[in-house]
Amino acid sequence: MNQLIEKSFGYRTAAGWIAGLAAVGLLAAGPWMVDTYYLNLLFMIGIFVITCTGMNILIGYCGIVSIGHAGLMAVGAYMSSFLSTTYGLSFWTVALIGMLVSLIIGSLIAIPTIRAGGVYLSMITIAFGVVIHEVLIRWDGFSGGPLGISGIAKPQVAGYTFDLKSMYIFVLAIAVIALLIARNLRRSSWGRAMIATKENEIAAASLGIRKFTVQYAGFAISSVLAGLSGAIYAHTNSFISPDTYNFQTSVQLVLIVILGGSGRVLGPVIGAAIIVFLPEVLDMEKLRMALYGGIMFAVLFFLPKGIAGTVAGWVAPQLSRFAPKSQKASSSTASGEEIMFSAPAQAKDKELLVLEGINKYFGGLHALKDVSFSVAAGTIHSLVGPNGAGKTTLLNVISGLYSSEQGSFKLHGEKLVPRSLSAVAQLGIARTFQHSRLFKELSVLENIMTGMTKRERSGLGASLLRTPKQLRSERQMEARSHALLDLIGYEGDRHMPASQLPYGHQRMVEIARALATSPSLLLLDEPAAGMTATEIEQLENLLRKLVSHGVTVILIEHHMDFVQRVSDTVTVLDFGRVIGTGSPEQMLSDPRVIQAYLGGEEVAASAEH
Repeated sequence: MNQLIEKSFGYRTAAGWIAGLAAVGLLAAGPWMVDTYYLNLLFMIGIFVITCTGMNILIGYCGIVSIGHAGLMAVGAYMSSFLSTTYGLSFWTVALIGMLVSLIIGSLIAIPTIRAGGVYLSMITIAFGVVIHEVLIRWDGFSGGPLGISGIAKPQVAGYTFDLKSMYIFVLAIAVIALLIARNLRRSSWGRAMIATKENEIAAASLGIRKFTVQYAGFAISSVLAGLSGAIYAHTNSFISPDTYNFQTSVQLVLIVILGGSGRVLGPVIGAAIIVFLPEVLDMEKLRMALYGGIMFAVLFFLPKGIAGTVAGWVAPQLSRFAPKSQKASSSTASGEEIMFSAPAQAKDKELLVLEGINKYFGGLHALKDVSFSVAAGTIHSLVGPNGAGKTTLLNVISGLYSSEQGSFKLHGEKLVPRSLSAVAQLGIARTFQHSRLFKELSVLENIMTGMTKRERSGLGASLLRTPKQLRSERQMEARSHALLDLIGYEGDRHMPASQLPYGHQRMVEIARALATSPSLLLLDEPAAGMTATEIEQLENLLRKLVSHGVTVILIEHHMDFVQRVSDTVTVLDFGRVIGTGSPEQMLSDPRVIQAYLGGEEVAASAEH
């Protein structure tokens, strides 16, 4: 049955390629089917698709809303036009220079933009667009001032000068390549890392993903495509002026992405076609901004996922009925137990992690008070205590989410300085969170593959081109992810969005994602919360399997019977201080522990009996 289903998926993929090629062929015939007016409109759609594909990567994948991308188009257009008219350089040379300069200036914008975040992020890009527009108006020697640059040479190849028809075909080819690049990126570890960072920066960092690295990559790609589209537009029209790249153009670009569906490969095509043709059909040139504002309001209110996203939301449930509900790892692939550890197991009972005098303050609150204990390798070490005892705070300090004001750590006998989540993740420490932090836009399988990003990520160029080496790496990550899902006993549809999982399944998948980093130390914050009795039993078996392979586990849990069954050692915290460490039987019967949980009166009552 699964073979038939896989064949049907293959047929659908082939049908998709055939439909895509047919559409491109039809568009390529456009110059011989429409007049010059409509050919110009089709050309503009192509220009917007190139630019907005880069913006789609930035907005839809990285979560960065740039409202000044018209400025980057202007950089490519004016740089290529100035060099062409002043020095007589060919289009192919000046276009490359324009793309390079757009990349450099885009990089200079990216640094403060990515670090700022929030509302400041959009404000920086708006300011950039305004500055570029003002510079173009006033720098007569470079831009020609308000009159712009005219007489820009058209591209030539072997004596042939491109006309509008030739440029349209050229733009169509570049647009198709840009869309394929966006598709390849989405199916790579870079694309998954971008979406992970957009959705949950903390969870992404816990997997070793650095926010700046992946978001800068998105900004770089979008800058290059914007510079290229600007250069092509300038050399096709032989004239540009500052008014071509004003604030209205930036708003238009953002609207195209949002209307079409941010994060969807075909979103820019749908959005550009509507935004270019609609004002012409409605004859609203003078009210263009009012029309854009109305469309923006309608989309955000009625179609928050855009047209492509909304349609995909309707179609996906129908297609999921035909998806295989479970896919096991291939028999030729290593099992989950064999593939999830990158280092040999530590000798049991050897100290893996040592904490000495850890203190943490939040203003006037002393959250951790001289916390000291050691964790033996290949054991389950549980942290218990009443709510507010400081257990999660301690895990946050160990994992690098918080920094401690005093105290020291040793990992594998070496001094550990937990500077950040991503830095600690690279040392072999993985974690889950008190509340599920799966990446909801990614599928179950993609969530696990994201855990392998730091270890298995291919180069950005290989991911964009989808090279054979990158494809092999993707297949290996997919096989390993299936093996890890087999290990945790997940039997559901592995291609469904993580947002559709029951809560108990989310917790188990989150553990599998942490294991994908090949950790030596696994930090689990209340993993059994929200699980059924069957799922808790499954979790218990998984933990025993992990420690049998040398993984060390620090566990926070409120199910005392569960803690007693699985733990080798228990440390009890109360008001941020360690009040005891020992075996589960010793600690859970200790009067100090009972008092911490129940209070003095209950302890006295139990003593009388």
